[in-house]
Amino acid sequence: MTTPSNELRANVYQKLGQIAQAMSSPARLKIIQILAQGPRTVEEISQSSGESVANTSQHLQRLAREGLVAMTKRGLSRIYRVKNPKVIEIWERIQDLAHEIAPQLNEAEDELTESALRSPTPANEVVDSIRKRKAVLVDVREVHEAEATPVPGAKNIPLARLKQELKTLEKDKTIYVFCRGKYCELASHAVRALRNAGFKAFRLRESSFRLNQMMETP
Repeated sequence: MTTPSNELRANVYQKLGQIAQAMSSPARLKIIQILAQGPRTVEEISQSSGESVANTSQHLQRLAREGLVAMTKRGLSRIYRVKNPKVIEIWERIQDLAHEIAPQLNEAEDELTESALRSPTPANEVVDSIRKRKAVLVDVREVHEAEATPVPGAKNIPLARLKQELKTLEKDKTIYVFCRGKYCELASHAVRALRNAGFKAFRLRESSFRLNQMMETP
């Protein structure tokens, strides 16, 4: 027998399922990862994701229908952004859970980013040393990404400019490098270049979102 409360509960789970389904596509997860770095036009998202503009637009519309992203118009351009920071939080949590239950993801991360380059120091201790200015935090993302989602105290040096900027870094301090999260290879390339130049450097797995959360924690 269907009761009003059962029907209401069914509607709740249906909506929850629709939201979860919107995030179940690899292409849409990639879009969320891109938007976690800051707002982008459809064309920029298409270029970064490797999807066609038409497919990208469809994926964005699906995410927008479920309230995960929002769109504003600027002239002829449609600019998308993550609607709620909790969307990025969910994406970060999905990655955390996936690495616990799917060992092949840890292997893939090791292959993509080379585990020997990662910091052996717990992230909370790294953040503490950065707060106390005992270490240097370098963001090797593009300028527009660092400006859209900055991390307090981080020095933005895009990978392409790293060689020219080496003289601005202190050799007596450990340098921690981050980019777009666990699977981003930019930080690994930067750490290799820094070590070759005589610096003590490590890559961080944390994204700007996660680092900001840690910076806010006393």
